[in-house]
Amino acid sequence: MTPRLPGAPQPPTATLHAHIPAPGFADPVHDAQRTFRALLAALARPTTAVPLPVEVPAPGALTGGAAALLLTVADESTPLWLDPTLAGDHDLTEWIAFHTGARTVDDRALAAFAVVATPSALPPLDSFAPGSDEAPHTSTTVVIATEHPGTDALLDVDATSGMDTPGSAGYGAGPAFTAYGPGFPEPTPWRAPDLPADFPVQWAANGAAFPRGVDLVFAADDTLVGLPRTTRLTEVD
Repeated sequence: MTPRLPGAPQPPTATLHAHIPAPGFADPVHDAQRTFRALLAALARPTTAVPLPVEVPAPGALTGGAAALLLTVADESTPLWLDPTLAGDHDLTEWIAFHTGARTVDDRALAAFAVVATPSALPPLDSFAPGSDEAPHTSTTVVIATEHPGTDALLDVDATSGMDTPGSAGYGAGPAFTAYGPGFPEPTPWRAPDLPADFPVQWAANGAAFPRGVDLVFAADDTLVGLPRTTRLTEVD
């Protein structure tokens, strides 16, 4: 070790000990591709749980599934809205900036993607961007982090072929619905997560605005459940 001369500048200890965000994907390209396939499967088969083929250490109040979706869909061109719980977590916002470069926005109506920490804290659906009749794809996709994504079936998605087979069951903690519409061979029971009390009314209005409207993705640590705007829900007493 070379002795430091008196008066010599000190080493940049702050830089040496700078906080490094938690890791993201182990294999960014392939893991993002596999997660995107799972997202497409979840939206094509609404209310059906699709297992995530990757593992991501969940930062802050995010679940692993919500973190994987952010790593897949967010980049420097993505306006992203975070609910107050997530936006107030400095380590989480640093993780998002480090891994995705996405810019956060304060106005939900400007967001391409929004992330909500818990289903019961879901803001009014009409406060997000609905898109337009000419460009419905410009609406907000809302990712909801939850350990109980609300589903009645488990769908296995092969990471290479994209083929799927039905699997076992799991349920949410909220109201029961019958779900139907595109992607359903027949009306399907679905017990939702613990959503706001007026969610059925909000969802009906969201569907009535088609082709405008928002899409929801419930993201647990290891599964995704999609609820696109085309899905119709009838509440079961």
